[in-house]
Amino acid sequence: MPLNEFLQKNKSLFLVFLLFLIITSIMQFRIAEIIGYDGYFHIKMAEITKTQGFIKEFPYTTESILADSYANLHLLFHIILIPFTYFGLMLGAKLASILFSSLCFTFFYWYLKKNKISFPLFWTSLYAIASVGLMYRFLEPRQMPLAILLLVLTLYFIDEKMYKSLLLTSLLFTWLYSGFVFQLLVIILYFLINLLINKKLDFKLLIFPAMGILLALITNPYFPANLSLLYTQLFKVNLLGNLYNAEWKPWSFIELLRFNWILLILFFLSLLAVIKTMKLDKKSLLFLVLSAIFLIAMLKTRRMQEYFAPFAVLFASFTLNPYIVKLNEKKALKYMGVVIIVAIAIFSLLRLNSDIKNNNFLPWYAQGTEYFKTLPHGSKIFINAYTFNYLFFNAPDYKYTHGLDLTYSYLKDPAKFDRYIQALQGKDPGFNIIKQDYNADYAFIGKLKQDIQLFNHVVAYKEDFEVLYEDDSAGILKVKK
Repeated sequence: MPLNEFLQKNKSLFLVFLLFLIITSIMQFRIAEIIGYDGYFHIKMAEITKTQGFIKEFPYTTESILADSYANLHLLFHIILIPFTYFGLMLGAKLASILFSSLCFTFFYWYLKKNKISFPLFWTSLYAIASVGLMYRFLEPRQMPLAILLLVLTLYFIDEKMYKSLLLTSLLFTWLYSGFVFQLLVIILYFLINLLINKKLDFKLLIFPAMGILLALITNPYFPANLSLLYTQLFKVNLLGNLYNAEWKPWSFIELLRFNWILLILFFLSLLAVIKTMKLDKKSLLFLVLSAIFLIAMLKTRRMQEYFAPFAVLFASFTLNPYIVKLNEKKALKYMGVVIIVAIAIFSLLRLNSDIKNNNFLPWYAQGTEYFKTLPHGSKIFINAYTFNYLFFNAPDYKYTHGLDLTYSYLKDPAKFDRYIQALQGKDPGFNIIKQDYNADYAFIGKLKQDIQLFNHVVAYKEDFEVLYEDDSAGILKVKK
């Protein structure tokens, strides 16, 4: 099919993609650096994968279970990022984020249009701007937009009974990252709902995705180490991660309402519509159950907002569509919808702009990381875990004590990790943990709020350190042996 004919046939899709491409680009380039934390790690791992292949060891964090047994559970994501590294790591990460987010929203719009949902752009836009926190995460170079895209494709392939496509999607999802379990949840729930409503056992719906997952796990170049790490990630890290990582902690009740009020209104309004009519088709029931599950999960960990949001919007769009169809002829309704979206968008984008600028503090460490390059390669450096991604991005030739998920450090040595947390909280473990617990060669201590107590720990044992470098943001100290 010629390009002109393809674009003409899919004009609305192209325009939607262009719309979100422009919006995400504007917000992405509000700052020159990568937004958030994780993108620094992922784009650097893409470069390492490009130059070194599938590395079998991970010496970059010494106090982590990854130092003992490593498997890349984000393998496909890092491979996908490789072409973007040719633009430079910083720019490449930003371009990748723009493209992945735009594709996610475009596929969301496409699925709604395929299902003849009225005003699909309204619902897609509402999904995109419903939460500032979610908007922020869409600007980070992470797997989340691609995961939602694959979930949308999963829903379509289920509808069309495209079992081979489900197999391929499951295979790709499993290679992408451990969130493939949510795809499995969607498929199992659809299977049960289909059994409940149509009294049919569609075993192909389970067999083909299971084959894709199994094939992905076995053909993974890290097999069988990937199996043990996947088990740890799902059942030990993710269930315990909210003890140490802010993004896994729950919101307070006020925060829950503040960051999700639009999504909660949509969910409960749709629920009232269901109760009133006492009618639910198969898809609406699926989206009700999924959004309810992720709403409950979100009470435990804020990370589940990433999955509550799309399913809450899908639940609302499918459930409320009959009412909107009846009002479709009223122009006032259309204008009202536009006004609502524009008003929310302006408010949300202004807050997002503020969040982007207020969270852009990692580049303050740029000069300090430049000094790292004068130190012997392979040196062991004690750090506060939140700095790892940025330091690894800029100076990967060193071994850092903590990084990535803090639960990895807890699982490696709970007693040592407890003393580390004590130092971060301003409690004296009774000795210099940097020297005695970690036997570090150097220490990197930031001057931000989250490092104050660690700075006090260094001061308490200042005779064990020699200051090598200091600026307004951080200090680098040599640990006396």
